Amino acid sequence: MTRKKQSKKDTDDGAPEPDLQTERDDLMSRLQRVSADYQNYQKRIQRDIEQARQFANEDIIKSLLAVIDDMERALQAARENHSPEDPLLQGMELVHNKLLETLGSFGLQAVEAEGKQFDPSEHLAMVQEESDAHPPMTVLKELQTGYTLRGRTIRPSAVVVSKEPEVDPPENE
Repeated sequence: MTRKKQSKKDTDDGAPEPDLQTERDDLMSRLQRVSADYQNYQKRIQRDIEQARQFANEDIIKSLLAVIDDMERALQAARENHSPEDPLLQGMELVHNKLLETLGSFGLQAVEAEGKQFDPSEHLAMVQEESDAHPPMTVLKELQTGYTLRGRTIRPSAVVVSKEPEVDPPENE
C-alpha cells in the first residue's frame, strides 16, 4: 500500500494554501485580460483591413476630381455658347454624367451646400457676405463642389457664407 505524502503546501482539507490560491487567481485574471486584448486586437485589425479596402481608391478618385471640375467648367462654357441640341454638348453631358455615376458606384457623392447651414466638416468658407434674407452661417453660394467618399469628406465645398449685416452707428450731432 502506498501512502500519499502530504505536501507542505496543502492544508489538511486538500485545498491549496491561500498564497497559491491568490497566485492562481492572479494568473487566471491576467490570462483573461490577455485573451480579451488579443480578441480586441483581432477585431481592430479586421476593421482596419475593411477600411483600407473601402478607401483603397481614394487617391485616384481625388485626382479625378480635378478632371470633373474641368469638365464642369467646359460644360458651363458650352451651355453659354451652344444650343442645348448641340450633339457635342449632349455628348459631353453624357460623359460627365457617366463619370459621376461610375465614381458614385465606388461611394463618391457630391456635398450639398447651397442653402444649408455651414458645417466645417463639409464646407470651406472662402468669403462672408452680409445677408438680411438668410440667417448667419448659411451657405449662400458654392464656389467649388465638395465630395464625400463613403461618408468621409475627401474635399470640402468651397462656399460663400452669410453673416449679419453691420448696423451703422447713429451719427451724433
